[in-house]
Amino acid sequence: MIWKSLRGASALLLVVCGIAALPTMAQEAEPARTVVRLKLDGPILEAPNDAASLFAAFMSQSETRTLHEIVATLRRATRDDNVAGLALIIGEPAASLAQVEEINRALRAFRAAGKPVFAYLDAANNLTYALAAQADHITLAEYSDVSITGLYAELTFFKGLLDKIGVEAQMLHEGAYKGAAEPFTRTTPSPELAENINWLLDGLFERWLAMIAEGRGLSSAEVQALVDQAPLTAEKALAAKLVDEVSTFAAYRQRIQKEFGANVKIVKRYGESALPKLDTSNFFGMMNFFSSLGRSTGITKREGGIGLIYVDGAIMMGDTEEGLFGDTTAGSSSLRALLTQALEDESVRAVVLRVNSPGGSAVASDIIWNAARRLAAEKPLIVSMGGVAASGGYYVSVPGDTVYAEGTTITGSIGVVGGKLILRGLFEDKLGITSTSFGRGKHAGLLSPSQPWTESEKDWMQSYMGEVYTQFKGRITASRGPRLKKDLDDIAGGRVYTGQQALELGLIDELGGLSDALDAAAARAGLAAEYKVYPLPKPSELGALLRALGDLTGKDGRDNYEIALQVLAPGRALDSLGGLLALLREVAPQQTDQLLLGLRQLSVLQRERVGLFTQIPNVR
Repeated sequence: MIWKSLRGASALLLVVCGIAALPTMAQEAEPARTVVRLKLDGPILEAPNDAASLFAAFMSQSETRTLHEIVATLRRATRDDNVAGLALIIGEPAASLAQVEEINRALRAFRAAGKPVFAYLDAANNLTYALAAQADHITLAEYSDVSITGLYAELTFFKGLLDKIGVEAQMLHEGAYKGAAEPFTRTTPSPELAENINWLLDGLFERWLAMIAEGRGLSSAEVQALVDQAPLTAEKALAAKLVDEVSTFAAYRQRIQKEFGANVKIVKRYGESALPKLDTSNFFGMMNFFSSLGRSTGITKREGGIGLIYVDGAIMMGDTEEGLFGDTTAGSSSLRALLTQALEDESVRAVVLRVNSPGGSAVASDIIWNAARRLAAEKPLIVSMGGVAASGGYYVSVPGDTVYAEGTTITGSIGVVGGKLILRGLFEDKLGITSTSFGRGKHAGLLSPSQPWTESEKDWMQSYMGEVYTQFKGRITASRGPRLKKDLDDIAGGRVYTGQQALELGLIDELGGLSDALDAAAARAGLAAEYKVYPLPKPSELGALLRALGDLTGKDGRDNYEIALQVLAPGRALDSLGGLLALLREVAPQQTDQLLLGLRQLSVLQRERVGLFTQIPNVR
C-alpha cells in the first residue's frame, strides 16, 4: 500500500511538474519572429543603373535600389505570414515626392495587415519625415531636429553668365507658358513661368501636407502650423507628437527586441535570391563564382508575365546611356528595340512603361511614341509616370491604354522650344579667336554658333517649331482626345501640372504608382494575382557581384544600423573625381542638377534645332 501510494504520488508529481514545465518548453520551442529591416539611404533609382551602382559601391560602400525593388519587398513582406513587422531605417534617401508617395502606400498596406512599422531617423527633413510619418512608432536621435520647413523651389538662370563671357542665346518657343529656354535668355522668370511654378508648388505643397497628416493622424492645417514653426528641435517635435520617442539607436534596437522578442530574426535582404558563395581563398573558387553569375539555365520558354520598360532621363536619339548619379538618358533606338521585343515575346502578356523624364529630343520622342503605339495595338500597355513625365516625357506616355501618375508627379508642358547659342563674342572678344564662314544654300548657317539667325532663318525656325507643336498636339488628340476635359489649346501652351491637376483635366487616367500600373496590366492580361515581372532589358549580374563584394567589407555584411548586434562602421573609399562631383552636389544640388539638365537641352538644340523639354524646378 505504501509503495502504491508512493508510486501514485510520484506519478502525480510528474504530471504536475510536466504541466508546470509546459509553458517554458513551449516558449523555448517558439521560433524567432522575423522582422524585415529596410534601410532607405542614397539614391532611389527608377531603372537599374550599373554605373550608379558602381559609383555608390566604391564611393560610399552603399547599395543602390530601384523603386520597384523597394515596393516589391514591402508588398511581399505584407503577404508573408512569417514576417511580423518592419524596422525602417531612414538615412538620406535621394527620392522624388512621387517615389515617396508610392513607398508610403506600401507602408500603409503593411500596417493594414496588422504588422507594425518602427522607424528610426538620425535627423528628419521634408522627404524623410514624410516617409517616417507612415510608421506606427518614430524614434528620433537625441539633440536632432525635424526640419519640415516646407517645399522650396528654385530656378537657375544663366543669362548673366552668358553676357559676361560674350555668349548670346537665341531661343524661340511655341506656347506662352513654355519656359524651358528662359534660363538662357532671362535673369528672372517671365510672368507666365512664375505663375506656372506657383500653381505647381501649391499642388505639391497640398499633397505633401496631406501625406504627413494622414500618417500622424493630424489635419493638414495642424501640420502646416508646425511647418511654419520648423525647424523643430527633437523635444519640440516630441511635444507636438511628430515623433514618439527621442532617444539613441541603441534604445531603438532594444525597442525592436522588446516588441518582437530577444531572439528576433532580423532579415536585411528580404526577398533577394541567394547568391553563390564567393570563395576568395583560391583562384578556382573565385572563377566559379564569376562564371555562375552569367550562367544560363537553358530555359527558353517563360511563363506569362508583365514586361517592365523604363523611359528614364532625358530623351535622346540613339542608345540609352547610364550616368554615375543616376542621370541616365532614354535613347530612342534602345527603347524602340525594347518595345519591339516586348511585342514579339509571347511570354510578355502586357507591358508597363515607366516614364520618368523631363523630355528632350522631339524626333526621339516621336520614335518612342510610334513604337509604343504599335505595341498598344497588340497588347495591353499601361503607363506609370514617376516624379516627372513632362513635354517629351508626356509625349511618349500618351499611347498608354491607362496612364497612372502620383498626385505629386510633374507632367504636361505641351509645347516646343528651339534655339542656339551664338559663341562669336566669346571666341573673338574674350579669347581672340576669329573665323570666316562660307556657305552654299539659303539656310546653310542655320545651326552655326558663329552668327545669329537671319530674318529668313528665324522665320523658318518659327514655322518649323509650329509644325512640331501641331504634331505634338495631334499625337495627344489621336491617343487621348475623348478623355480630355478641356480644349487641348487651353491645356497645352507649355503649362505644367501636378498629377492631381492632370487627372482633373483628363491628361492622365488614374492616381497611383508603379505597383498599381503593374496590377492593372496583370488584370488586363488575365494573369493570376502572383504574376511575374520581366524588366526589359534583363538586369545585368553586376548588382549580384557588388552585393557579394560588399559582404567582404564587413563581417556577415554588417553595417552601421545593426539591430541584433553593435558593430563598427565600414570604411569609406574616396576617388578624386567622384569626390569632387559628390561635393558639388552636396554644396549646390539644385544648381548642379539644373546646369547639367540645361547642358543636355542645349545639346539637343545643337543637333536637332528644336526640342520637347520643360523647365522643372528642383523641389525640396
